[in-house]
Amino acid sequence: CNCLVVVPQDKVVSVESFGSFLKVLEPGLSFAGLDICGACISLNAISTRVDQIICRVPTKTRDNVFVQAEVAVQLSIMPDRIQDAVYKLTNVQEQLESYAAEVVRSLLPTLTLDEAFEKKEEISGSIKETLGGHMQEYGWQIHNALVTDLKVNPDVMRSMNEITRQQRLRDASVMSAEADMIRTVKRAEGEADAAQLAGEGIARQRGAIITGLRQAIGEAQGETITTEDITTLLLTTQYFETLKDIGSRSTSKTYFLPKGDPNDPEYQTQSGLLQGTVGLEYVMNGARGAGEGSYRGPAQQSMVAPSPCGSASPIPAAHSTRSFRSSPIPAGHSQHSPPSLPQPSYSRPQ
Repeated sequence: CNCLVVVPQDKVVSVESFGSFLKVLEPGLSFAGLDICGACISLNAISTRVDQIICRVPTKTRDNVFVQAEVAVQLSIMPDRIQDAVYKLTNVQEQLESYAAEVVRSLLPTLTLDEAFEKKEEISGSIKETLGGHMQEYGWQIHNALVTDLKVNPDVMRSMNEITRQQRLRDASVMSAEADMIRTVKRAEGEADAAQLAGEGIARQRGAIITGLRQAIGEAQGETITTEDITTLLLTTQYFETLKDIGSRSTSKTYFLPKGDPNDPEYQTQSGLLQGTVGLEYVMNGARGAGEGSYRGPAQQSMVAPSPCGSASPIPAAHSTRSFRSSPIPAGHSQHSPPSLPQPSYSRPQ
């Protein structure tokens, strides 16, 4: 007998009398009507809770990438249209999937894959609006429609990740090149400013030297010094300064070139003295640099054999040159004793 019915809190019951809708029973103890062995009254219960249905819709994007969109639809019955919710739809889930597929397949083909991921909220709003308008006719209320996932083929996902990685690498390369360019420009600007300041300093130095020479020589001799004399003296000074700078380098070498006849006793004596002086400087420099573990060669001294016409000429093929380089002290010699030098031979021309 279905005369008295207890309805749970989360449900409502529609009452049918001889197959016709009679009324809706709210939660609690209710009187359904006179019934004889269940032949007169039949009951249909339906939940009032919010339900969630997952709709999976395969489609493709504008850039021809096939994806499967998952849409989670949250819905419940409308309290004032329980009769429509019970009697109008046979299968609510299939109806929802049809409406959701219609919306998704009309929107995603107009978007690229990146735009589809970026515009999930817009797609969800369109689905909710469309489903809400259609399902109200059947007594169902749509609370939300969420695009929870866009499933892409794993190969496509790897390709997208590789594209993103290459873009990041390109951006990093561009930024590194721009930083190198800025460093190069700033370094060049600094060198240009330093060269300009150095040139101004040298110009002031030369001007002071010329003024000092003019005043000193003019006061000593009691006459005016011409510009040609000052220029000659300045060039001579620069020449000796250049020789000094060349000779102070660690890679400088000493060459002894024959002046004329190599058998000339005067030349042999002079050459022996020069070689002895250079050797002594070599040993003294080596003793001072012994604490550093290396020897420094002597300053460069060179003599070029003049040609008969007074100009410098290259070394003859038959003459040899002697060169002193920085090297360890030979075995058997102390660091304070000069190395053995070849003794000059004396002979008179016949």
